[in-house]
Amino acid sequence: MVDLRVNIGIELQNPLILSSGILGSSVGMLKRLAGTGAGALITKSITENPRVGHENPTVIEVAPGIILNAMGLPNPGVDLFLNELEEEDELKIPIIPSVAGYNEDEFGRVAARFEDAGYEMVELNISCPHSTEFSTGKVIAQDTGRTSQVISAVREITSLKLIVKLSPNVTDIVEFAEVALDAGADALSLINTLEALEVDPFFEVPVLGNIFGGQSGESVRCIAQRKIADIALAMHSDRIRNVPLIGIGGVRTPEDVFRFILLGVDAVGIGSSILYEDLAIFENILDGLERMMVDKGYESLDVFRGKAILRIAEMMV
Repeated sequence: MVDLRVNIGIELQNPLILSSGILGSSVGMLKRLAGTGAGALITKSITENPRVGHENPTVIEVAPGIILNAMGLPNPGVDLFLNELEEEDELKIPIIPSVAGYNEDEFGRVAARFEDAGYEMVELNISCPHSTEFSTGKVIAQDTGRTSQVISAVREITSLKLIVKLSPNVTDIVEFAEVALDAGADALSLINTLEALEVDPFFEVPVLGNIFGGQSGESVRCIAQRKIADIALAMHSDRIRNVPLIGIGGVRTPEDVFRFILLGVDAVGIGSSILYEDLAIFENILDGLERMMVDKGYESLDVFRGKAILRIAEMMV
């Protein structure tokens, strides 16, 4: 037996988390997901008012391991979402709402509604690259000032534990991590999707209804690992303070989870891979992770968490 428990500000029975964006905007789906073996579920991003999202097509696999999406944050709005949750029995697994908004005031109001409903932790989605029509302008997580304003606004009116989801579409992700932590973030999740575009050579038009979208899938895993390493190394050198990290991006196998933990993450998000493996992916990865740990003689995740970061730091001296 191995100990898979982790603490990201709340305790989880294992490090696997449903990432925001793939599933989780309906209570029925959350009930299904609660029995899959995941350690926690992050909902789709919830805004103050309902959003219908962008026109189809919104999700497409353009090549093996390359998934583009431009959903536009469709959701029922915070009031309806909370009403549906209140009508259901306890799901017996931590639910972490993902909060989105047009500005810091909306982020604050939505987060406060979740705190009033009894939630302990939310994820602030400040980094979706397709939240606006045709993905125009900078997202919040590409602007240090707006990043600070949103987190500070939520921090000022709630006592919630705050996960902040960072964007890979910046020059220096550590700079944004530092701003987020200074403004009151308790944990960081990374990465959100990469800005992307695909064009159909036969019809000679973009494949997504919103034209521009975000790329996920196995193709982004090594990019995610680099961004995670940048932040973990900054924590190791005391440039920024240590907080829990949730690693996201192209995770599909037990080996992928092992890689992310070697880079110092506390938990690992599973997203696009559900499209290939369905909900069995959580139990399959956990079984494989346990076997790897037994083979290596590791009794807990703490034994090998961050080992690759220590090696990298030594090599860079």
